[in-house]
Amino acid sequence: MMMPTPTILIIHNPREAAQYSALLEKTGAKVHAITSFEEANEVLSFVHPDLILLPSQMEEGDGRLYCQQIRATLTHPRPVLVLLHDSEDVAERISLFRYGADDVLGGNIDRSELAIRILAHLRRRQEELCNPLTQMPGTIMIRRMLEQVLLQDRPWAALSIDLNNLRIYNETYGDLAGDQLIKALGAVCASTVGENEFAGHLEADDFLVITTPERRIHCAELITQQFNEMSKRFYPPEIIERGYLISTGRGGIRRRVPLVSIAIGIVCSSSRRFQSYVDVLTSSRDSRYLAKSELERSWVEDGESTPERSRTEHTSRSSILVVEPDGAMACLLQEILSLEGYIVEVTSSANDALSKARASQPDLILLESNLADRRMDGWGLCRTIKEDAMFSRCSVVMVTSHPDQVLALDSGADLYMPKPFDMPSLLLELSQLLRTRPRV
Repeated sequence: MMMPTPTILIIHNPREAAQYSALLEKTGAKVHAITSFEEANEVLSFVHPDLILLPSQMEEGDGRLYCQQIRATLTHPRPVLVLLHDSEDVAERISLFRYGADDVLGGNIDRSELAIRILAHLRRRQEELCNPLTQMPGTIMIRRMLEQVLLQDRPWAALSIDLNNLRIYNETYGDLAGDQLIKALGAVCASTVGENEFAGHLEADDFLVITTPERRIHCAELITQQFNEMSKRFYPPEIIERGYLISTGRGGIRRRVPLVSIAIGIVCSSSRRFQSYVDVLTSSRDSRYLAKSELERSWVEDGESTPERSRTEHTSRSSILVVEPDGAMACLLQEILSLEGYIVEVTSSANDALSKARASQPDLILLESNLADRRMDGWGLCRTIKEDAMFSRCSVVMVTSHPDQVLALDSGADLYMPKPFDMPSLLLELSQLLRTRPRV
């Protein structure tokens, strides 16, 4: 897997700086060689080195004091400070560590040993900058990798990856189980990338993969396929068979929550020019948020026109069909929902509700389970609607006094809300469902 190129800053007199620079460039690091502390201050304003190599004494000043200055002024991650000191006196060398050096090397040290020691420090620094959960490159290394590819002429693509419904999984099985799921996603991402590609872990379940434009779709599909297959091992068999978890909210509200799935946002250098690593992260995350509502696939590319995005927003009000046998309650719901700006139809019959739904295709159906029809009750109506492709974008809220929330959710209801309910809570839940209803 590709990693960001480490950066070394050498501060020394011109002859020594040139020699150390030639030596350390052979390690694969990017080396900046300068000859004064004043110049170093200017360089450090725009370069963030992984390691600084400098002598303990220079004609213009004291390297020990400069170590103290760096420790006091540079924020995390501070570079590794390696001082060159000719004296073999133990007390002097110990004092250099007290001044803030991370390592002290003799000025007459074998150059091969010096290079190996520098590589060891850089390796340790990379390990420290890895995410502690997955041991993958963390936030700082991701930033450097993006800054590196932005400066290159070679085309690239970035995939922003995270998990849907992880919060509900954590609530059900605990944070430790959720961490194992995140580690599994990290392993999938790492196994997908090749020698000239990169995978990193920003935070929580937020991952980034850098690949080539030609492989971007293949990577997205491969990551999705491998994760979907592997994630089944994180649920009991009966949950896999049922296909959803139950989220419990305040007031006895229950909702169906799909099993954990993956969402990927893709950006590509060939589509537009990105100004900074922040621009890359923001754009790929924006596409990832759109992917969370896709039904047929797990990924969306930057700038892509999805069916929902191409549809003009807010051109019409949301429509709600209320199926309520209690006349007083039906009138109350119709009045309140109409005042909220919804288009509302009301019926008390399952058969009539099905006819109205097929004619008007409402965005949401508010349904009481206890209906008067002999041929179909509320449970049957819910199942019929959810099994009909015509209503793929229609949400069903079971507002009922029946105590069995599992029966309601197994019938296909998106939300179970027990009576009596709080009207503001109902309006809030309806608003959220309508904002997040599935796309086609």
